[in-house]
Amino acid sequence: MDVNSDIGGASMVVAPTGEVLCNMYSRTGIETVDVDIKNKYYKPAGFGNPDAAHYEYIEKGRRPWKYRPAGSAIVRPDNWMPYPRICAHRGFNTIAPENSMPAFGAAVAMGAEEIEFDLWVTKDSEIVSCHDSTLDRVSTGTGKIYDYTYEELLAFDFGVKYNEKFKGMKVLKFEEILKKFACHTIMNIHLKTIDNQCEYDSDALRRIIALIDKYDCRKYVYFMSGNDNVLRLASEMAPDICRCVGAGEAPWEMVDRALKYDCRKIQLVKGYFNQEMIDRAHANGIKCNLFWSDEPQEAKEYLAMGIDTILTNDYNLVSQVTKG
Repeated sequence: MDVNSDIGGASMVVAPTGEVLCNMYSRTGIETVDVDIKNKYYKPAGFGNPDAAHYEYIEKGRRPWKYRPAGSAIVRPDNWMPYPRICAHRGFNTIAPENSMPAFGAAVAMGAEEIEFDLWVTKDSEIVSCHDSTLDRVSTGTGKIYDYTYEELLAFDFGVKYNEKFKGMKVLKFEEILKKFACHTIMNIHLKTIDNQCEYDSDALRRIIALIDKYDCRKYVYFMSGNDNVLRLASEMAPDICRCVGAGEAPWEMVDRALKYDCRKIQLVKGYFNQEMIDRAHANGIKCNLFWSDEPQEAKEYLAMGIDTILTNDYNLVSQVTKG
């Protein structure tokens, strides 16, 4: 074919509007064009397909594996990650404020197989990470976190009460966690509710799932809740995202609830479980988390009982029991 032939394959740069900015035809070499990066949010997901955001292109493109997160920091997904595991509860929160980037970053940097964090929905529907429903313990604010908009929450300091060295830290958005740590660890996501009987906002869950998809993280997360309505809704909206039963109002009935809502994990609570529950869970293919242990010898005893994942506030100390 001639170098200017209109047939055959060609390397080209095409704007989102469809304008061809550069067509190499069958020429060899390198050509460059100037582009406005603000206009490159969408692109055709393969020939003849409609424009799609990048995370959609990952699944719809011809070679999706080329566009997924990659590199030495990427870990195996949840169903491939071996057990036993140690999960950094609210991050490595004995050295940094809970549910903060320093706490998560410290745990991930040390090789934490899992991190755990809590999500609330703000008054203006933003998704933020905080354990308590009230702001008083962890910030300079007062009152319920869901009674504030995200912008209002930014007025409060979420680090200074932990230590003066962390003064100035702001409330953390779920997307910030994903942006930094997607596919770098397994995420145990506690979907917080006002109580264990209330319904969960389906629009909020839809936004949470959309963010997980945006960062190609479905295989690296699981939802944990003690509210059976949350588990039911999650199973309807995203059945392929793993679910974990929390204690809720019926800690001794976790295995039954897991079977009812097709959950692959349960999160047992110290003092509210026995060997029979662990054995029955395992017999049904259900993994067992344990909340919580900060003592290595105690953690060893739980692992000997068959606990698969131990949540801890002191990741460095407790992780030694699986690294020896």
